[in-house]
Amino acid sequence: MGLMTLASGDVDLVNFMTSIGWRPGRDVDLTADLQAWSLFGYAVPDAVREFMAECSGLEFTYPRHPAVGGLHSCLISGVASSRRVMRSLVTGYEERLGRGLCPIGQSASGNLFLYMASDGSTYGGHDRFLAKISRDGYRALRDVRNRAELVQL
Repeated sequence: MGLMTLASGDVDLVNFMTSIGWRPGRDVDLTADLQAWSLFGYAVPDAVREFMAECSGLEFTYPRHPAVGGLHSCLISGVASSRRVMRSLVTGYEERLGRGLCPIGQSASGNLFLYMASDGSTYGGHDRFLAKISRDGYRALRDVRNRAELVQL
């Protein structure tokens, strides 16, 4: 499907994605991501493949809470996130949601892992905390940048 199909009329979303290195026609070699997902036993639905083919490797910073100051980072990488998160933790999230999840990245400087379901819905989790971020990965990245409030599921 891709960003251009999802974002028709959403200039802010396209501008944000362009500002972090996405461009029309971006096509990433997913070999390393696919190997990592396979190694850790993750199913890779079409929505994940399509999103990651455009976004794997993108990285950006965004402000931390004003009281703390400084910046957080967000990295889209199946390799990095699959290696860092315990598979048993993701299995617990999958049981809570009743659906499979695939790690696609990490935000909050590596403290919040990002996961995508087969319909493109994107979640964030850390330990027992799990929240739905957005209905697709592109908007989820913008929500991370905007520090949108996450409501625990």
